[in-house]
Amino acid sequence: MTKRFGLLVVLIGMILMACNRDTAEITGEKFGQGVTLAQAMPVNEVFNHAADLNGQVVRISGTISDMCKHKGCWMQVKDGDQVLTVRFKDEAFTLPLESAGRKVDFEGLLIAEKVANPLGTHEACAEGGEHKTGETCENERGTPAARQASDLRYTMISTGLVLL
Repeated sequence: MTKRFGLLVVLIGMILMACNRDTAEITGEKFGQGVTLAQAMPVNEVFNHAADLNGQVVRISGTISDMCKHKGCWMQVKDGDQVLTVRFKDEAFTLPLESAGRKVDFEGLLIAEKVANPLGTHEACAEGGEHKTGETCENERGTPAARQASDLRYTMISTGLVLL
């Protein structure tokens, strides 16, 4: 009987620990849906496994290296030499314009796209278009920022994030 009781206690403990990890509660400023996945991976690791992660919902951590300077509607997250362009699903949220340089945890759908304009960082900017406010994206296309593998660019459509 004591072996069963001991096993039951261990199982209950493991379940409780798993529940704590799955809640993904972190402190910081929440945008969109925040983050719900338990484990975040650094941007470098995402690129190391990009082929396997393509089309998957993942949680990623890094530092905001650049962002939309007009209304905070996209960001680029850097970890070492790797940079990932992140757009916000349906432009449902924007970031404060002073968010560059801050650490961030975010999640969403990782996708590989054909590169139409390797200097573009935002959907509208990539096509030389304009924001809805009429401000052009010309100044935001100074340097190639998205990592390319042949003719692919990896981006993320984020449903939420937490600025740390």
